[in-house]
Amino acid sequence: MIYILAGDIRSGKTSALKEWVPTWDSVKGILCPDDEEERKYLHNIETEERFPLEVAEKSDNTISVGRFHFLEDSFKIANYILIKTFDEYDFEFLVLDELGKLELKEEGVHHAAKYIIDNYESNDDKNLLLVVRTNLVKDIIAHYDIKSFQIVASEMLP
Repeated sequence: MIYILAGDIRSGKTSALKEWVPTWDSVKGILCPDDEEERKYLHNIETEERFPLEVAEKSDNTISVGRFHFLEDSFKIANYILIKTFDEYDFEFLVLDELGKLELKEEGVHHAAKYIIDNYESNDDKNLLLVVRTNLVKDIIAHYDIKSFQIVASEMLP
């Protein structure tokens, strides 16, 4: 099953996921929580590794969305982690936190999201959990041509 965790900006989607992940035996993928300085970082669920993602200043190695600047190399790491995990197929849930404006512009974790969604077979016992802002849900569904899914709120996680 493909689940879409929908919620507004800063509504606690990632915080809810951080509490939800330990309740399952095999959840893998990436989370994008904030650190102490309220900058986003990538968190590899399986290894607990953290990678800086958001930086204060724009540079040649960043992708920008509005006032936010993200390290391109961290997205390369995230895409690698997600595709490798999907191909190994040893999970109950694979989490992609989050699909948004960058992915709609085919940046960020778009490469992994496209690969995973295109190759996902809904009759399998593996689940995808896509995190999406409420106002982008329809755009993400259309962009990735997602046919079968269930939308959930943070308090309704499976």
